Amino acid sequence: MTSPIPVFAGPSLPAPARPDGPFEWFPPATAGDLIRLAERPPAKLCLIDGFFDSRPAPWHKEILTLMARGTVLFGASSMGALRAAELHRFGMVGVGAIFRAYAKGRLTGDDEVALVHATDELDWAPLSVPMVELRATLAAACRAGLIDADTARRLRPAGHAVHFADRDWPVLERVFVDEGHIGPATARRLQAMHVPLKRQDAVDCLAAALAWSQPARPCPPPPDTIFIRRLAEEARRSGSALAEGPKPPARRSGSGRQAPAEAGGGA
Repeated sequence: MTSPIPVFAGPSLPAPARPDGPFEWFPPATAGDLIRLAERPPAKLCLIDGFFDSRPAPWHKEILTLMARGTVLFGASSMGALRAAELHRFGMVGVGAIFRAYAKGRLTGDDEVALVHATDELDWAPLSVPMVELRATLAAACRAGLIDADTARRLRPAGHAVHFADRDWPVLERVFVDEGHIGPATARRLQAMHVPLKRQDAVDCLAAALAWSQPARPCPPPPDTIFIRRLAEEARRSGSALAEGPKPPARRSGSGRQAPAEAGGGA
């Protein structure tokens, strides 16, 4: 019987969009979530989403520890794409357009994949538009003839100037129209063309993990420090609820909706 593949996912791949398969679903990763699996390392693991703002992000040494113990670790879409771009030279397998953009230096900022989202009770629904998806949407709009390249070059920095937690389509429409870049009708058509790039990369990541048949090539283990030992001990004590601490207060996004002050799909 095939062992399930652990997948850390949230807003990049909400529950209704998850494909069938031998997957064991975990929430967006935080520090300690990966090292907790090191005592019985899985053969494969997919890292897609992770917290970074309200909770500590998963450490690089956690990933290296798992890979040193034989886990083939795949990364895509969000936190996974970032970590894969940073660690692919050690054997982490990056998948998708977002990973490639980071690995080649076309993207550099963590904020490119940051967003706010709903809780697990609401299927991690994304509540803001990550910059990578705005870029992809503008490129698609150019190919479709909705806007020209000069307009896209004006819209990109205008959208990037909006804080990631406030960057939803109503706010973007107001910014784009108020600054005179495009009219309301074009803005609405642009929204209708939204490219779910993170979801596409996440689905490709799962497919890559399923198709992977090469034997694991463990990397050298990271230095054994008091910090990684302490993290591993805390993870063992806390079990599946890994020291989340108090829930962060809700914040109001630019569209007036309540959202948790977390960026699980983000960097």
